[in-house]
Amino acid sequence: MFSLEGKTALVTGGGSGLGEAMAHALSNAGARLLLVGRRENRLQEALGDREGVVFAADLSAKNSVDALKVFCDE
Repeated sequence: MFSLEGKTALVTGGGSGLGEAMAHALSNAGARLLLVGRRENRLQEALGDREGVVFAADLSAKNSVDALKVFCDE
């Protein structure tokens, strides 16, 4: 196994399915999570007590992508 301690993993679609499964695996490897998806409540549930934050956005919309870029730069 590898370590992602000190790293942040951005996971799109992190609120369900494969995205959620990947987020859990990355967290188990030590990464802090940035979960992105359309439903904030589902993202919060997927994050649970793991270290990280959620960002609700529809990444098919340019303004959402721009907002995510700003969020990541902060």
